[in-house]
Amino acid sequence: QIKRIPALLGEVDVLKTLQLLPGVQSGGEGTTGLYVRGGSPDQNLVLLDGVPVYNVSHVLGIFSVFNADALRNVTLTKGGFPARYGGRLSSVLEINMKEGNLKEWQGEGSIGLISSKLTVSGPLKKDKTSLLVSGRRTYADLIAKPLIKSAARQDGTDIDLSLHFYDLNAKLQHMVNENHRLFLSFYSGADVFNTEITEDEDTYGGGTDWGNLISAARWNWRIHPKLFLNTTATFSRY
Repeated sequence: QIKRIPALLGEVDVLKTLQLLPGVQSGGEGTTGLYVRGGSPDQNLVLLDGVPVYNVSHVLGIFSVFNADALRNVTLTKGGFPARYGGRLSSVLEINMKEGNLKEWQGEGSIGLISSKLTVSGPLKKDKTSLLVSGRRTYADLIAKPLIKSAARQDGTDIDLSLHFYDLNAKLQHMVNENHRLFLSFYSGADVFNTEITEDEDTYGGGTDWGNLISAARWNWRIHPKLFLNTTATFSRY
């Protein structure tokens, strides 16, 4: 459903789709902020495979950090959420990544105006272990860099430009037996904006580089057909 909704510049966005739900508003046209029943975006708890995500947007809120090709499902709870989600007032947004195909290798990708994406999944060991890897990167710097370099050389200056954002998702699942399964999830994404200027043998520059690094290890134990246990260790750095 998310992929079928018209998207800004062809970039499918989970958070902008959620803005169409009752009780949810955007902070401004074209941004990814979620204002649930009047609450601000920082009052929403966002979880990716059970790990808190503190920065959910790229380019100051224009795009979200979630690559739709790597996601299995999205659940937004706007009220009455359990006490274990304590620490937020407005809502809980749970996003789960796909698990790799245990039978055969498959892939999908796209080339867009803003970014290109590629997703590959398949078995490392058939019916036992699978891997999914999904990546997305913008390429404004690849287009602008040679133009800026060429213009700067006319003034005797060399400019090295980095201007892009990227997202990398990976998930490994291993079937120990019919009652035990192990999952390893990983996400890394950042906005990179740096310039390095060389002029008369002097080099100076600056910029910003911010983003998320997330990982989780989950053990699923089916104790009984009516009872199971999930044990998860998580790491999140913003």
